[in-house]
Amino acid sequence: IAKHHQIPVIEDAAQSVGSLYSGRPSGSLGGIGCFSTHPLKNLNACGDGGFLTTDDEDIAKQVNLSRNHGLADRNTVERFGNVSRMDTLQASILEYRLSRLSQVIEKRRKHADIYRELLNSGPIHIAEEREEEFNTYHTFVIQCDKRNELKRYLMKQGIETSIHYPVPIHLQPAASHLGYRKGDFPVTETQSERILTLPIHQYLQESTIINISNCINAFFS
Repeated sequence: IAKHHQIPVIEDAAQSVGSLYSGRPSGSLGGIGCFSTHPLKNLNACGDGGFLTTDDEDIAKQVNLSRNHGLADRNTVERFGNVSRMDTLQASILEYRLSRLSQVIEKRRKHADIYRELLNSGPIHIAEEREEEFNTYHTFVIQCDKRNELKRYLMKQGIETSIHYPVPIHLQPAASHLGYRKGDFPVTETQSERILTLPIHQYLQESTIINISNCINAFFS
């Protein structure tokens, strides 16, 4: 569709490093892929950071100029730019963590498998991972009724969960000028009231995931 209408595609691949769709890695499906290396991401620096991927030489050149004052060389400014270079320390940390990324992904996928095996599929909905997908599980999100009650119950058991995200974009103050109202995107709004993110990170013990699953099943029993 994008090619037919000559629309540039920019992928928001912030959380998906290492994931695949039909054998193609995220960040390679559009003209540009945008990745985050925030400390909470699977590939994480010790501070904010990120990078772009592209196979377009002209885009690569313009990005390189833009991130470094527009400098073609020390004394030639081709365009006005920014200072958004990644510092050497963060780059070194990421280079090391990149070498361990496959292990991080393997661990997270294993944790997701345990959740799928143990959680009661009656009251709990877990999005399937289809044949053409390879999910790296930056988050593990379930859907259920009584989401808020479950969240409070788990917190009492010492289990912290999150909601990504409780307010849909079209209902955010920043989008008020677009004129959308509650009810305009009913599927999105229903999901925002049902979604709950469970712990999934690579440092969890399997016994912890079993305990979380048992607590959730007990809540709905």
